[in-house]
Amino acid sequence: MGIRFKLLLTFVLSFGLLGLISLGLLQRSLNASYATIERNELASHMSRIVQSIEAELEHLNSLTRDWAVWTEMYRHVMQPDAAWESDNIGPLALDTAGLALVMVYDQQGQLVSFSSSAKSASPASGPPLARLQSSPYAALAGGAKLDPGCGLMRSEAGLMLTCLARISRSDSSGDFAGNLILARMFDDAMLTKLRHQTQLAIKLIARSEATPGMEFWPDFLPDSKLGPGNVWHTQEPKLYHLEFLAQDRLKRNVALLGVSVSRDVHEQGILVFQQVRRQLIWAGAFTASLLALAVHLLLVRRLRRFTRQLVELADAQTWNTRIKVKGKDELGLLSGHVNHLLSLIETQVQALQRLSLTDALTGLSNRRGFDERIAQELATKSRGERKLALLTIDVDCFKRYNDRYGHPAGDRALAAVAQVLGSARGREGDMAARIGGEEFALLLPETDAAGALVMAERIRSLMHELALPHEDSPIAPILTLSIGIAIAAADTPSTLIARADQALYQAKEQGRDRAVLLA
Repeated sequence: MGIRFKLLLTFVLSFGLLGLISLGLLQRSLNASYATIERNELASHMSRIVQSIEAELEHLNSLTRDWAVWTEMYRHVMQPDAAWESDNIGPLALDTAGLALVMVYDQQGQLVSFSSSAKSASPASGPPLARLQSSPYAALAGGAKLDPGCGLMRSEAGLMLTCLARISRSDSSGDFAGNLILARMFDDAMLTKLRHQTQLAIKLIARSEATPGMEFWPDFLPDSKLGPGNVWHTQEPKLYHLEFLAQDRLKRNVALLGVSVSRDVHEQGILVFQQVRRQLIWAGAFTASLLALAVHLLLVRRLRRFTRQLVELADAQTWNTRIKVKGKDELGLLSGHVNHLLSLIETQVQALQRLSLTDALTGLSNRRGFDERIAQELATKSRGERKLALLTIDVDCFKRYNDRYGHPAGDRALAAVAQVLGSARGREGDMAARIGGEEFALLLPETDAAGALVMAERIRSLMHELALPHEDSPIAPILTLSIGIAIAAADTPSTLIARADQALYQAKEQGRDRAVLLA
Protein backbone atom coordinates (compact mmCIF):
# COMPACT_ATOMS: atom_id res chain seq x y z
CA MET A 1 0.00 0.00 0.00
CA GLY A 2 1.62 3.25 -1.18
CA ILE A 3 2.03 6.40 0.88
CA ARG A 4 -0.30 8.30 -1.43
CA PHE A 5 -3.09 5.85 -0.73
CA LYS A 6 -2.36 5.89 2.99
CA LEU A 7 -2.51 9.68 3.08
CA LEU A 8 -5.70 9.69 1.04
CA LEU A 9 -7.29 7.01 3.24
CA THR A 10 -6.18 8.81 6.39
CA PHE A 11 -7.57 12.08 5.10
CA VAL A 12 -10.88 10.55 4.04
CA LEU A 13 -11.41 8.78 7.35
CA SER A 14 -10.34 11.77 9.45
CA PHE A 15 -12.26 14.35 7.45
CA GLY A 16 -15.32 12.13 7.32
CA LEU A 17 -15.38 11.62 11.08
CA LEU A 18 -14.72 15.27 11.89
CA GLY A 19 -17.27 16.34 9.28
CA LEU A 20 -19.94 14.16 10.87
CA ILE A 21 -19.22 15.63 14.29
CA SER A 22 -19.31 19.16 12.92
CA LEU A 23 -22.53 18.53 11.00
CA GLY A 24 -24.12 17.02 14.10
CA LEU A 25 -23.27 20.11 16.14
CA LEU A 26 -24.44 22.37 13.32
CA GLN A 27 -27.72 20.48 13.01
CA ARG A 28 -28.33 20.72 16.74
CA SER A 29 -27.71 24.45 16.71
CA LEU A 30 -29.91 24.97 13.63
CA ASN A 31 -32.71 22.93 15.17
CA ALA A 32 -32.65 25.08 18.31
CA SER A 33 -32.68 28.33 16.30
CA TYR A 34 -35.48 27.23 13.99
CA ALA A 35 -37.51 25.79 16.88
CA THR A 36 -37.54 29.23 18.52
CA ILE A 37 -38.53 30.92 15.26
CA GLU A 38 -41.20 28.25 14.67
CA ARG A 39 -42.74 28.80 18.11
CA ASN A 40 -42.88 32.55 17.50
CA GLU A 41 -44.61 31.89 14.16
CA LEU A 42 -47.16 29.63 15.88
CA ALA A 43 -47.82 32.35 18.45
CA SER A 44 -48.35 34.79 15.58
CA HIS A 45 -50.90 32.44 13.96
CA MET A 46 -52.86 31.96 17.20
CA SER A 47 -52.71 35.71 17.88
CA ARG A 48 -54.28 36.36 14.45
CA ILE A 49 -57.16 34.03 15.34
CA VAL A 50 -57.73 35.66 18.74
CA GLN A 51 -57.45 39.16 17.25
CA SER A 52 -59.97 38.28 14.51
CA ILE A 53 -62.49 37.05 17.10
CA GLU A 54 -61.87 40.16 19.21
CA ALA A 55 -62.47 42.27 16.10
CA GLU A 56 -65.86 40.55 15.68
CA LEU A 57 -66.57 41.23 19.36
CA GLU A 58 -65.62 44.88 18.88
CA HIS A 59 -67.99 45.15 15.89
CA LEU A 60 -70.78 43.62 17.99
CA ASN A 61 -69.86 45.92 20.88
CA SER A 62 -70.19 48.96 18.62
CA LEU A 63 -73.63 47.77 17.52
CA THR A 64 -74.64 47.12 21.15
CA ARG A 65 -73.58 50.59 22.27
CA ASP A 66 -75.46 52.15 19.34
CA TRP A 67 -78.66 50.30 20.26
CA ALA A 68 -78.19 51.12 23.94
CA VAL A 69 -78.34 54.88 23.24
CA TRP A 70 -81.26 54.51 20.83
CA THR A 71 -83.97 56.88 22.05
CA GLU A 72 -86.75 54.42 21.26
CA MET A 73 -84.92 51.70 23.24
CA TYR A 74 -84.76 54.06 26.22
CA ARG A 75 -88.50 54.74 25.94
CA HIS A 76 -89.21 51.01 25.62
CA VAL A 77 -87.33 50.24 28.84
CA MET A 78 -89.10 53.00 30.70
CA GLN A 79 -92.54 52.07 29.23
CA PRO A 80 -92.55 48.68 27.41
CA ASP A 81 -94.24 48.70 24.02
CA ALA A 82 -95.06 45.24 22.62
CA ALA A 83 -95.69 46.55 19.09
CA TRP A 84 -92.38 48.43 18.99
CA GLU A 85 -90.62 45.35 20.38
CA SER A 86 -92.07 43.10 17.67
CA ASP A 87 -91.18 45.51 14.87
CA ASN A 88 -87.70 46.55 16.00
CA ILE A 89 -86.16 43.76 18.07
CA GLY A 90 -88.36 40.82 17.09
CA PRO A 91 -87.09 37.62 15.40
CA LEU A 92 -87.31 39.03 11.86
CA ALA A 93 -85.40 42.19 12.88
CA LEU A 94 -82.71 40.04 14.52
CA ASP A 95 -82.35 37.91 11.38
CA THR A 96 -81.88 41.07 9.31
CA ALA A 97 -79.19 42.37 11.72
CA GLY A 98 -77.41 39.01 11.86
CA LEU A 99 -78.16 38.68 15.59
CA ALA A 100 -79.27 35.62 17.53
CA LEU A 101 -80.48 37.18 20.77
CA VAL A 102 -81.61 40.41 22.47
CA MET A 103 -82.24 40.72 26.21
CA VAL A 104 -83.36 44.02 27.79
CA TYR A 105 -83.38 44.61 31.55
CA ASP A 106 -84.70 47.59 33.49
CA GLN A 107 -83.03 49.41 36.43
CA GLN A 108 -84.32 46.85 38.92
CA GLY A 109 -82.82 43.96 36.96
CA GLN A 110 -86.21 42.76 35.70
CA LEU A 111 -86.38 41.30 32.20
CA VAL A 112 -88.29 43.72 29.95
CA SER A 113 -87.80 42.06 26.57
CA PHE A 114 -86.38 38.77 25.36
CA SER A 115 -86.18 38.02 21.65
CA SER A 116 -84.29 35.32 19.78
CA SER A 117 -83.69 34.84 16.10
CA ALA A 118 -86.07 32.55 14.24
CA LYS A 119 -83.04 30.65 12.94
CA SER A 120 -82.09 29.54 16.46
CA ALA A 121 -85.35 27.65 17.07
CA SER A 122 -85.84 23.94 16.33
CA PRO A 123 -89.25 22.30 15.62
CA ALA A 124 -88.63 19.52 18.15
CA SER A 125 -87.40 21.41 21.18
CA GLY A 126 -88.54 24.99 20.62
CA PRO A 127 -86.24 27.98 20.97
CA PRO A 128 -83.27 26.77 23.09
CA LEU A 129 -82.15 30.36 23.59
CA ALA A 130 -85.27 31.02 25.66
CA ARG A 131 -83.72 29.04 28.51
CA LEU A 132 -81.04 31.71 28.79
CA GLN A 133 -83.62 33.81 30.68
CA SER A 134 -82.87 31.74 33.79
CA SER A 135 -79.15 31.17 33.13
CA PRO A 136 -76.24 32.53 35.23
CA TYR A 137 -75.55 35.02 32.44
CA ALA A 138 -79.02 36.53 32.77
CA ALA A 139 -78.82 36.59 36.56
CA LEU A 140 -75.57 38.55 36.50
CA ALA A 141 -76.70 40.91 33.74
CA GLY A 142 -80.03 41.59 35.33
CA GLY A 143 -78.42 42.19 38.69
CA ALA A 144 -75.98 44.72 37.23
CA LYS A 145 -73.08 42.53 38.40
CA LEU A 146 -71.67 42.12 34.91
CA ASP A 147 -69.73 45.12 33.64
CA PRO A 148 -70.33 46.46 30.13
CA GLY A 149 -68.17 44.65 27.63
CA CYS A 150 -67.99 41.60 25.40
CA GLY A 151 -67.05 37.94 25.51
CA LEU A 152 -68.30 34.44 24.81
CA MET A 153 -71.47 32.77 26.08
CA ARG A 154 -72.51 29.10 25.91
CA SER A 155 -76.14 28.21 25.18
CA GLU A 156 -77.99 25.09 24.14
CA ALA A 157 -78.04 26.49 20.61
CA GLY A 158 -74.24 26.72 20.59
CA LEU A 159 -71.42 29.12 21.31
CA MET A 160 -72.24 32.84 21.01
CA LEU A 161 -70.48 36.18 20.90
CA THR A 162 -72.18 38.53 23.35
CA CYS A 163 -71.91 42.17 24.44
CA LEU A 164 -73.56 44.16 27.26
CA ALA A 165 -74.13 47.93 27.34
CA ARG A 166 -75.91 50.36 29.68
CA ILE A 167 -79.11 51.85 28.24
CA SER A 168 -79.32 55.66 28.31
CA ARG A 169 -80.51 58.56 26.19
CA SER A 170 -78.54 59.37 23.05
CA ASP A 171 -77.73 62.83 24.45
CA SER A 172 -76.56 61.26 27.77
CA SER A 173 -79.36 63.05 29.65
CA GLY A 174 -81.52 61.21 32.12
CA ASP A 175 -80.67 58.37 34.49
CA PHE A 176 -79.32 54.92 33.75
CA ALA A 177 -82.29 52.96 32.45
CA GLY A 178 -81.13 49.34 32.32
CA ASN A 179 -78.94 46.84 30.46
CA LEU A 180 -78.96 45.66 26.85
CA ILE A 181 -77.45 42.33 25.76
CA LEU A 182 -76.90 41.45 22.10
CA ALA A 183 -75.57 38.07 20.94
CA ARG A 184 -74.43 36.58 17.66
CA MET A 185 -73.96 32.86 16.98
CA PHE A 186 -70.42 31.51 16.69
CA ASP A 187 -71.55 29.21 13.88
CA ASP A 188 -70.20 27.80 10.64
CA ALA A 189 -70.68 31.14 8.88
CA MET A 190 -68.59 32.86 11.54
CA LEU A 191 -65.90 30.18 11.26
CA THR A 192 -65.84 30.58 7.47
CA LYS A 193 -65.39 34.33 7.86
CA LEU A 194 -62.56 33.89 10.38
CA ARG A 195 -60.84 31.36 8.12
CA HIS A 196 -60.96 33.84 5.26
CA GLN A 197 -59.57 36.64 7.44
CA THR A 198 -56.73 34.64 8.98
CA GLN A 199 -56.05 32.24 6.09
CA LEU A 200 -56.01 29.47 8.70
CA ALA A 201 -58.17 26.33 8.94
CA ILE A 202 -59.81 27.19 12.26
CA LYS A 203 -62.00 24.55 13.96
CA LEU A 204 -64.41 24.85 16.90
CA ILE A 205 -63.90 21.76 19.06
CA ALA A 206 -66.11 20.57 21.89
CA ARG A 207 -64.19 20.11 25.15
CA SER A 208 -65.18 16.44 25.18
CA GLU A 209 -63.48 16.04 21.77
CA ALA A 210 -60.14 17.54 22.80
CA THR A 211 -57.16 15.73 21.30
CA PRO A 212 -55.61 13.47 23.97
CA GLY A 213 -51.92 13.54 24.77
CA MET A 214 -51.30 17.16 23.80
CA GLU A 215 -48.52 19.17 25.48
CA PHE A 216 -49.56 22.22 27.53
CA TRP A 217 -48.05 25.65 26.78
CA PRO A 218 -49.14 28.03 29.59
CA ASP A 219 -49.30 31.76 28.84
CA PHE A 220 -48.47 31.12 25.19
CA LEU A 221 -50.47 34.23 24.25
CA PRO A 222 -51.29 37.45 26.13
CA ASP A 223 -54.56 37.47 28.09
CA SER A 224 -57.54 38.57 26.00
CA LYS A 225 -61.34 38.77 26.06
CA LEU A 226 -61.29 35.02 25.33
CA GLY A 227 -59.37 34.23 28.52
CA PRO A 228 -55.75 33.40 29.44
CA GLY A 229 -53.42 32.56 26.56
CA ASN A 230 -53.11 28.84 27.36
CA VAL A 231 -52.53 26.56 24.37
CA TRP A 232 -52.21 22.80 23.93
CA HIS A 233 -50.15 21.44 21.05
CA THR A 234 -48.95 18.32 19.36
CA GLN A 235 -46.84 17.91 16.25
CA GLU A 236 -46.36 15.70 13.23
CA PRO A 237 -43.43 15.76 10.80
CA LYS A 238 -45.18 18.37 8.62
CA LEU A 239 -47.96 19.78 10.83
CA TYR A 240 -48.46 21.49 14.17
CA HIS A 241 -51.86 21.01 15.85
CA LEU A 242 -52.83 23.79 18.30
CA GLU A 243 -55.88 24.08 20.56
CA PHE A 244 -56.73 27.31 22.42
CA LEU A 245 -59.00 27.08 25.48
CA ALA A 246 -61.60 29.87 25.30
CA GLN A 247 -63.51 31.16 28.35
CA ASP A 248 -66.87 32.92 28.61
CA ARG A 249 -67.56 36.17 30.49
CA LEU A 250 -68.02 34.14 33.69
CA LYS A 251 -64.45 32.78 33.33
CA ARG A 252 -65.76 29.31 32.54
CA ASN A 253 -64.09 27.11 29.92
CA VAL A 254 -66.60 26.84 27.05
CA ALA A 255 -64.79 25.81 23.86
CA LEU A 256 -61.55 24.88 22.16
CA LEU A 257 -60.34 26.70 19.04
CA GLY A 258 -58.21 24.34 16.98
CA VAL A 259 -55.93 24.95 14.04
CA SER A 260 -53.39 22.88 12.12
CA VAL A 261 -50.38 24.75 10.72
CA SER A 262 -47.81 23.47 8.27
CA ARG A 263 -44.27 23.37 9.63
CA ASP A 264 -42.74 25.55 6.91
CA VAL A 265 -39.98 26.90 9.16
CA HIS A 266 -39.06 23.39 10.27
CA GLU A 267 -38.95 22.16 6.68
CA GLN A 268 -36.89 25.17 5.67
CA GLY A 269 -34.41 24.32 8.44
CA ILE A 270 -34.19 20.75 7.16
CA LEU A 271 -33.60 21.98 3.61
CA VAL A 272 -30.88 24.38 4.76
CA PHE A 273 -29.14 21.65 6.72
CA GLN A 274 -29.41 19.21 3.80
CA GLN A 275 -27.93 21.85 1.53
CA VAL A 276 -25.09 22.45 4.00
CA ARG A 277 -24.49 18.73 4.35
CA ARG A 278 -24.65 18.07 0.62
CA GLN A 279 -22.25 20.86 -0.30
CA LEU A 280 -19.89 19.96 2.54
CA ILE A 281 -19.76 16.40 1.28
CA TRP A 282 -19.04 17.53 -2.28
CA ALA A 283 -16.51 20.08 -1.12
CA GLY A 284 -14.83 17.47 1.10
CA ALA A 285 -14.59 14.95 -1.74
CA PHE A 286 -13.19 17.60 -4.09
CA THR A 287 -10.68 18.73 -1.47
CA ALA A 288 -9.68 15.11 -0.73
CA SER A 289 -8.79 14.47 -4.38
CA LEU A 290 -6.67 17.65 -4.57
CA LEU A 291 -4.88 17.12 -1.23
CA ALA A 292 -3.91 13.46 -1.76
CA LEU A 293 -0.21 14.43 -2.27
CA ALA A 294 -0.12 16.99 0.61
CA VAL A 295 2.35 16.72 3.45
CA HIS A 296 0.86 14.89 6.42
CA LEU A 297 1.71 17.46 9.08
CA LEU A 298 0.57 20.41 7.00
CA LEU A 299 -2.69 18.68 6.11
CA VAL A 300 -3.50 17.53 9.63
CA ARG A 301 -2.62 20.86 11.25
CA ARG A 302 -4.80 22.87 8.88
CA LEU A 303 -7.72 20.45 9.09
CA ARG A 304 -7.66 20.61 12.88
CA ARG A 305 -7.83 24.40 12.71
CA PHE A 306 -10.68 24.17 10.22
CA THR A 307 -12.66 21.73 12.39
CA ARG A 308 -12.08 23.69 15.59
CA GLN A 309 -13.59 26.81 14.00
CA LEU A 310 -16.62 24.85 12.79
CA VAL A 311 -17.24 23.44 16.25
CA GLU A 312 -16.86 26.88 17.88
CA LEU A 313 -19.25 28.39 15.33
CA ALA A 314 -21.85 25.67 15.93
CA ASP A 315 -21.60 26.03 19.72
CA ALA A 316 -21.78 29.84 19.64
CA GLN A 317 -24.49 30.00 16.91
CA THR A 318 -22.87 33.17 15.56
CA TRP A 319 -23.67 32.91 11.89
CA ASN A 320 -21.77 36.10 11.08
CA THR A 321 -18.50 34.34 11.95
CA ARG A 322 -16.44 33.09 9.00
CA ILE A 323 -13.97 30.23 8.72
CA LYS A 324 -10.41 31.52 8.40
CA VAL A 325 -7.85 29.30 6.70
CA LYS A 326 -4.66 30.75 5.22
CA GLY A 327 -3.59 29.84 1.72
CA LYS A 328 -5.16 29.68 -1.71
CA ASP A 329 -5.18 25.91 -2.12
CA GLU A 330 -7.95 23.32 -1.84
CA LEU A 331 -8.56 23.76 1.89
CA GLY A 332 -8.92 27.48 1.36
CA LEU A 333 -11.47 26.74 -1.36
CA LEU A 334 -13.37 24.46 1.00
CA SER A 335 -13.53 27.17 3.63
CA GLY A 336 -14.89 29.53 0.97
CA HIS A 337 -17.74 27.14 0.20
CA VAL A 338 -18.57 26.78 3.89
CA ASN A 339 -18.47 30.56 4.36
CA HIS A 340 -20.85 30.95 1.43
CA LEU A 341 -23.25 28.53 3.08
CA LEU A 342 -22.86 30.35 6.38
CA SER A 343 -23.71 33.58 4.56
CA LEU A 344 -26.89 31.98 3.27
CA ILE A 345 -27.77 30.79 6.77
CA GLU A 346 -26.97 34.20 8.26
CA THR A 347 -29.15 35.97 5.68
CA GLN A 348 -32.10 33.67 6.29
CA VAL A 349 -31.81 33.76 10.09
CA GLN A 350 -31.48 37.57 10.05
CA ALA A 351 -34.53 37.89 7.79
CA LEU A 352 -36.60 35.69 10.11
CA GLN A 353 -35.32 37.56 13.17
CA ARG A 354 -36.21 40.93 11.60
CA LEU A 355 -39.73 39.69 10.97
CA SER A 356 -40.03 38.52 14.58
CA LEU A 357 -38.68 41.84 15.97
CA THR A 358 -40.69 44.31 13.83
CA ASP A 359 -44.18 45.71 14.46
CA ALA A 360 -46.17 45.15 11.27
CA LEU A 361 -48.33 48.30 11.58
CA THR A 362 -45.69 50.95 12.32
CA GLY A 363 -42.47 49.41 11.06
CA LEU A 364 -40.84 50.11 14.45
CA SER A 365 -39.34 47.46 16.70
CA ASN A 366 -41.94 45.41 18.57
CA ARG A 367 -41.96 44.54 22.28
CA ARG A 368 -39.63 41.60 21.82
CA GLY A 369 -37.07 43.71 19.95
CA PHE A 370 -37.37 46.43 22.57
CA ASP A 371 -36.81 43.97 25.43
CA GLU A 372 -33.67 42.59 23.77
CA ARG A 373 -32.26 46.09 23.09
CA ILE A 374 -32.90 47.50 26.57
CA ALA A 375 -31.23 44.45 28.12
CA GLN A 376 -28.19 45.00 25.85
CA GLU A 377 -27.99 48.70 26.68
CA LEU A 378 -28.22 48.11 30.44
CA ALA A 379 -25.57 45.39 30.21
CA THR A 380 -23.30 47.85 28.35
CA LYS A 381 -24.03 50.58 30.91
CA SER A 382 -23.13 48.28 33.81
CA ARG A 383 -19.59 47.99 32.44
CA GLY A 384 -18.98 51.76 32.45
CA GLU A 385 -20.42 55.20 33.17
CA ARG A 386 -22.54 55.34 30.05
CA LYS A 387 -25.78 57.33 30.32
CA LEU A 388 -29.11 55.88 29.25
CA ALA A 389 -32.59 57.44 29.12
CA LEU A 390 -35.95 55.76 28.52
CA LEU A 391 -39.11 57.56 27.32
CA THR A 392 -42.47 55.79 27.51
CA ILE A 393 -45.04 57.49 25.30
CA ASP A 394 -48.81 57.03 25.37
CA VAL A 395 -51.34 58.43 22.90
CA ASP A 396 -53.85 60.45 24.93
CA CYS A 397 -57.50 59.32 24.87
CA PHE A 398 -56.80 56.88 22.05
CA LYS A 399 -59.85 54.73 22.77
CA ARG A 400 -62.06 57.76 22.22
CA TYR A 401 -60.16 58.41 18.99
CA ASN A 402 -60.90 54.88 17.80
CA ASP A 403 -64.54 55.15 18.85
CA ARG A 404 -64.91 58.47 17.00
CA TYR A 405 -62.92 57.88 13.82
CA GLY A 406 -62.78 54.08 13.57
CA HIS A 407 -59.99 51.56 13.86
CA PRO A 408 -58.52 52.14 10.36
CA ALA A 409 -58.05 55.81 11.25
CA GLY A 410 -56.61 54.72 14.59
CA ASP A 411 -54.07 52.54 12.78
CA ARG A 412 -53.09 55.48 10.57
CA ALA A 413 -52.71 57.67 13.65
CA LEU A 414 -50.39 55.10 15.27
CA ALA A 415 -48.33 54.99 12.07
CA ALA A 416 -48.14 58.80 12.15
CA VAL A 417 -46.90 58.70 15.76
CA ALA A 418 -44.25 56.20 14.65
CA GLN A 419 -43.14 58.63 11.91
CA VAL A 420 -42.90 61.43 14.48
CA LEU A 421 -40.67 59.26 16.67
CA GLY A 422 -38.54 58.38 13.67
CA SER A 423 -38.17 62.06 12.75
CA ALA A 424 -37.33 63.05 16.33
CA ARG A 425 -34.51 60.55 16.75
CA GLY A 426 -31.25 62.44 16.60
CA ARG A 427 -28.74 59.59 16.43
CA GLU A 428 -28.37 56.23 14.78
CA GLY A 429 -28.22 54.45 18.15
CA ASP A 430 -31.60 55.81 19.35
CA MET A 431 -34.33 53.16 19.24
CA ALA A 432 -38.08 53.71 18.85
CA ALA A 433 -40.46 50.80 19.51
CA ARG A 434 -44.16 50.08 19.80
CA ILE A 435 -44.57 48.17 23.06
CA GLY A 436 -48.36 48.11 23.39
CA GLY A 437 -51.58 49.06 21.64
CA GLU A 438 -51.08 52.84 21.78
CA GLU A 439 -47.90 52.81 23.85
CA PHE A 440 -44.45 53.51 22.44
CA ALA A 441 -40.94 53.69 23.87
CA LEU A 442 -37.80 55.60 22.91
CA LEU A 443 -34.44 54.34 24.16
CA LEU A 444 -31.72 57.03 24.17
CA PRO A 445 -28.12 55.88 24.82
CA GLU A 446 -25.61 58.53 25.89
CA THR A 447 -28.44 60.85 26.98
CA ASP A 448 -28.86 62.54 30.35
CA ALA A 449 -31.98 64.02 31.95
CA ALA A 450 -31.66 67.38 30.18
CA GLY A 451 -31.24 65.74 26.79
CA ALA A 452 -34.18 63.41 27.45
CA LEU A 453 -36.44 66.37 28.31
CA VAL A 454 -35.35 68.17 25.13
CA MET A 455 -36.16 65.05 23.09
CA ALA A 456 -39.56 64.68 24.79
CA GLU A 457 -40.51 68.28 24.05
CA ARG A 458 -39.34 67.86 20.46
CA ILE A 459 -41.62 64.85 20.06
CA ARG A 460 -44.57 66.75 21.52
CA SER A 461 -43.83 69.74 19.29
CA LEU A 462 -43.71 67.56 16.16
CA MET A 463 -46.96 65.91 17.21
CA HIS A 464 -48.60 69.32 17.65
CA GLU A 465 -47.34 70.37 14.21
CA LEU A 466 -48.87 67.23 12.74
CA ALA A 467 -52.24 68.37 14.20
CA LEU A 468 -54.24 65.17 13.80
CA PRO A 469 -57.86 66.14 14.69
CA HIS A 470 -59.28 64.57 17.87
CA GLU A 471 -62.63 66.24 18.56
CA ASP A 472 -63.50 63.87 21.42
CA SER A 473 -60.33 64.60 23.39
CA PRO A 474 -60.83 66.52 26.65
CA ILE A 475 -57.18 67.64 26.40
CA ALA A 476 -56.99 69.40 23.04
CA PRO A 477 -58.75 69.33 19.67
CA ILE A 478 -55.79 67.38 18.26
CA LEU A 479 -54.12 64.10 19.06
CA THR A 480 -51.57 64.58 21.87
CA LEU A 481 -48.97 62.51 23.70
CA SER A 482 -48.10 61.95 27.35
CA ILE A 483 -44.46 61.07 28.02
CA GLY A 484 -42.74 59.53 31.03
CA ILE A 485 -38.95 59.81 31.39
CA ALA A 486 -36.59 57.69 33.47
CA ILE A 487 -32.79 57.87 33.60
CA ALA A 488 -31.06 54.52 34.12
CA ALA A 489 -29.18 54.01 37.35
CA ALA A 490 -28.60 50.59 38.91
CA ASP A 491 -31.61 49.26 37.03
CA THR A 492 -32.76 46.03 35.51
CA PRO A 493 -34.95 46.26 32.39
CA SER A 494 -38.11 45.72 34.45
CA THR A 495 -37.27 48.39 37.06
CA LEU A 496 -36.28 50.97 34.43
CA ILE A 497 -39.51 50.35 32.50
CA ALA A 498 -41.51 50.51 35.73
CA ARG A 499 -39.98 53.89 36.64
CA ALA A 500 -40.69 55.27 33.16
CA ASP A 501 -44.28 54.01 33.45
CA GLN A 502 -44.56 55.74 36.84
CA ALA A 503 -43.44 59.00 35.23
CA LEU A 504 -45.98 58.44 32.45
CA TYR A 505 -48.68 57.92 35.06
CA GLN A 506 -47.73 61.23 36.67
CA ALA A 507 -47.93 62.95 33.27
CA LYS A 508 -51.47 61.63 32.87
CA GLU A 509 -52.42 62.62 36.40
CA GLN A 510 -51.16 66.16 35.77
CA GLY A 511 -53.46 66.60 32.79
CA ARG A 512 -51.78 64.69 29.90
CA ASP A 513 -50.11 66.29 26.84
CA ARG A 514 -46.87 66.77 28.77
CA ALA A 515 -43.58 65.11 29.66
CA VAL A 516 -42.63 64.22 33.23
CA LEU A 517 -39.16 63.23 34.42
CA LEU A 518 -39.22 60.87 37.38
CA ALA A 519 -37.18 62.48 40.15
